[in-house]
Amino acid sequence: MRDVVVIGGGLSGLAAGYELEKRGARYTVIEVKARFGGAIHTLPAAGFLMDGAAFAFRRLSDEALLQELGLRRQQVEIADGIAVFAHGTKTLLDALASRLHGGRLLRMAVSSIGVWRGRFSICLENGMVLDAGAIIIAAPARYAARMLYNLAPAAAECLSRFRYDSILRLSLGYKKCELPADIATLADAACRFIFATDAPARLPSADYRLLQVGLRAADGASPQAMLAAARKRFGMSRPPAAWRSHQWAEADLLCPRDSKHAAAMRRIRAQLPAGISLIGSDYLPPAPQEAGIARLQERLDAGRAAAHDAIAFYQRRRR
Repeated sequence: MRDVVVIGGGLSGLAAGYELEKRGARYTVIEVKARFGGAIHTLPAAGFLMDGAAFAFRRLSDEALLQELGLRRQQVEIADGIAVFAHGTKTLLDALASRLHGGRLLRMAVSSIGVWRGRFSICLENGMVLDAGAIIIAAPARYAARMLYNLAPAAAECLSRFRYDSILRLSLGYKKCELPADIATLADAACRFIFATDAPARLPSADYRLLQVGLRAADGASPQAMLAAARKRFGMSRPPAAWRSHQWAEADLLCPRDSKHAAAMRRIRAQLPAGISLIGSDYLPPAPQEAGIARLQERLDAGRAAAHDAIAFYQRRRR
């Protein structure tokens, strides 16, 4: 029997799992993909270390957590209060995942959630059924909606209306001498953000710079076409030494993070059965990406808080 099941192995889900691990809870983390991390990953390309999704982020403030994870020296500041990870953002995900010794189910999709004899039942798409005393859903809204249609239809209907922007992230490795001096100032409505790092571990040599550019992509636009458009836009006559594109359908929620969103989330949470938490970038009061700058600390905090709430709920039910 499991105290808690975490559905989703992205940053928020792993943060919840890590807190459950530290608290000695019996837990299982379910992830639909073959790896943990969600949209966040780091891949090598011709001597560069390139991130998908979160690249630049607001500097993590939880020094105690960074110390526990062995990451205190990994943050490299690229602007006032803005940092990148020296060896890629996946460093943070790997540090969390490596400390989880509870159950893990990869390549498993949840089809629905129900209740049976006072406990939650989680139906997987392969026909397997798990039970749990509490559930933490750390999945994007449209997936959470599908899981909750039978158990909490009003909340599911609200979640199904979430919509997302079409931002394609281009990681570009260039020699410094081939880049416009003012490239960081060229962001606008079509080019949402431009960030760069000279962190040595992420470059083949000190002659290079690594950029991430966020472009609003038209439906059907190929990564090659977006690269060509970016080069033309920024006056880059030479092709990059290396490049990758990344587009995650749920990376950028099209929703103003205002009082209406906060009120909608209060209504959704009020419609959920006690013992079920929603965490992840879709549900944060502040935007998880502010002009391309990720708010990783808020996602970590939400995951850990959900773990505390889940354990407290399960322990109350056992009394």
